[in-house]
Amino acid sequence: MKKSLSLFILILPLLGLSIFSQHRVERRFEFPLPSIVEIKPSSFIYFWGSLLGLRRLSSDLAWIRLLQYYGTLEEEEHVHHLDHCDRGEYEKLLPMCQEVVRLDPYFHYAYLFGGGCLAFNHERYDEAIEILQQGIKNDPKFWRFRLYIAAIVYTRTKEYDKVVPLLEEAIRYKDCPEVVKIFLANIYKAKGEYVKAIAIWENILATSRNDQVRATAEKQLKERGISR
Repeated sequence: MKKSLSLFILILPLLGLSIFSQHRVERRFEFPLPSIVEIKPSSFIYFWGSLLGLRRLSSDLAWIRLLQYYGTLEEEEHVHHLDHCDRGEYEKLLPMCQEVVRLDPYFHYAYLFGGGCLAFNHERYDEAIEILQQGIKNDPKFWRFRLYIAAIVYTRTKEYDKVVPLLEEAIRYKDCPEVVKIFLANIYKAKGEYVKAIAIWENILATSRNDQVRATAEKQLKERGISR
């Protein structure tokens, strides 16, 4: 009984500090943090970091955690989710993306990455549109969210002639996720437009830091008789 009472006395000031800190953070940030009772145990580290004024850093840590989660297939089965991921894989992808942008609503790449992976790797179009619509709500001026949604809608209906111009626009930007470039290259390949597909694979090979993506690009180029 005494131990329980001592523990309660120890925890009470910490709870009071958390409520006070959250109030102070909320006054300085446009987007509110979730209440402490809404936080999942796995997210406590990011929540407490946010209360200490490290909200963007907490978002970066959540982002790293997401990337670790999305790259855990065995080497021989894993080609960076390029061609054969099942729809049911990575069930936590959407909520983990949402966790990142909840901490930093202006983390544009997290929306684009999440939307691109959910749509073009897993055909989970509704979830892809959901995360991108959240981006529009948080930053309506970032028009590329709408560009991605349009591309996803046309992909869902297999209207690839309408998809291609949108993806060609998307890959012009440095923050375009590699999954979008790869998807466009595969469309070009399917349409027999090999010169355009090769240009994308060469770009990926020159710019990507992901060894598995680079290996896939090299493989695609070798299939066309091009070695790098």
